[in-house]
Amino acid sequence: GPKRLVLLLNPQWRNIDDALDTVSKQGGFMGNFASFLGGKGKSLKKLEEDLGFVGVYTIEGYVCKGGNVRLMKRFDSDWVVFAENDSETDYIRIGEMETRPSYQDVEEMLNKKGISLKYARDIGLAPKLE
Repeated sequence: GPKRLVLLLNPQWRNIDDALDTVSKQGGFMGNFASFLGGKGKSLKKLEEDLGFVGVYTIEGYVCKGGNVRLMKRFDSDWVVFAENDSETDYIRIGEMETRPSYQDVEEMLNKKGISLKYARDIGLAPKLE
């Protein structure tokens, strides 16, 4: 079909799978049944394969080791990971990867930078992240 702009303002549903989502991605009878019951497999397939959806600017965030982290991806760059400082005024670049970093990848980046658990920094057992 014709090319058109698709805008996803909250793509969190793409990152977390429940049982129906996992089965619906497998195809076949069970995959189709899981999609019918609410699994997102068919929606993802249509979005990515049929419509050719490509993220051009993505910012995702979650908590790792008790602190806020942000993952940023621009169409022409690798994924870049930032950790929020303890005064909540800025973000510090902690690493980058060609593919989307997993939670474990981000945790490893924090460890390599010597960034400890947030509660330990908050009570003075570890240096603050400034």
